[in-house]
Formats: sequence, C-alpha cells, structure tokens
Amino acid sequence: MSTIERHGKIEVDTRVNECYRLRYEQPESITQIKWVEYCHEVYGDRSEQQYCAYWAKAKEKYDEGWKERLNKLLGPATDELYTLLSSDDEKIRQRAIDQIMKYTGQDIQRIQAEIKGDIKVSFGEE
Repeated sequence: MSTIERHGKIEVDTRVNECYRLRYEQPESITQIKWVEYCHEVYGDRSEQQYCAYWAKAKEKYDEGWKERLNKLLGPATDELYTLLSSDDEKIRQRAIDQIMKYTGQDIQRIQAEIKGDIKVSFGEE
C-alpha cells in the first residue's frame, strides 16, 4: 500500500469513526441529513455521495460490533442450554427444547379454527 493509499484509508477511517461517534455514541444521534451538512462544513472536500458512503460504513461498523458481541454470548448460552437439557426436571428440559425451537424458527404454533359456511374468494373486478 502506497503512502497516498494509506493516507486515504486513514482519512476515510477517521471520518467513518466520527460518523459512528455522532450516530451511536451521542445522547441524541445525528441524522443523515445533518451528517452531510456537518461534512460540508467541516471537510467540504467530497461529494454528498461520498459523505453518504461514510454514513453507510458507520452503520456496517455498528452492525459488526453487535454481531461480535452476540457471537461472544452464543457460546455461554449454548452451554447453558446443554446444562438445562441434562436436568432431571422434565419441565426444565422441555423449556430448553422450546427455546431451541424458538431460536431456530421452528416454534410455529398451529391454530385450528372451525369454519362454518362458505368461503368466497374473488380476484380482480368480480
């Protein structure tokens, strides 16, 4: 990486970090419109499209941070589920199974309904 490329990357990272700080670390987060205005006032050297790209990269950074935090919790949570599944108490085991089904999206509850009469369906201008 050349000195110019390294300088450009540092500049982008600095601006993305500033956007991140203003969006996620302030009591009142900045809006995208305010961010672009801020960039014009403070930097004034790029297009609005580039300032919006910094905005998007700050969001990516935020999402990656959350994923990392959740992944760190996943191991201990899985260990706890294994502990609950090996419980002597049937209710505790069942609740652990219910949680596993819920987290894997397989907890769809089936609802039965008694329908009396005809069901009419029409499409278009009938």
